[in-house]
Amino acid sequence: MQRLIILAIFTLFLFSACQKDCKDCKSVTTDANGNVIQEGQAKEYCDTDLESKENEPPVTIGDQTTKWVCE
Repeated sequence: MQRLIILAIFTLFLFSACQKDCKDCKSVTTDANGNVIQEGQAKEYCDTDLESKENEPPVTIGDQTTKWVCE
């Protein structure tokens, strides 16, 4: 019985440790009025890669701004 409890706890730990925080992210370029000019293809990012994309600051060149949008 004790082995069964230990196995159940270990199994729950594995399931919680394997869950990833993932989103699909794409680059979006807008003009000065906020109109979308170009969208990149969405790609899945997880954990630290996702955090990096979500925290990357927008880049503005002239009147066009490109930023990452994650959903």
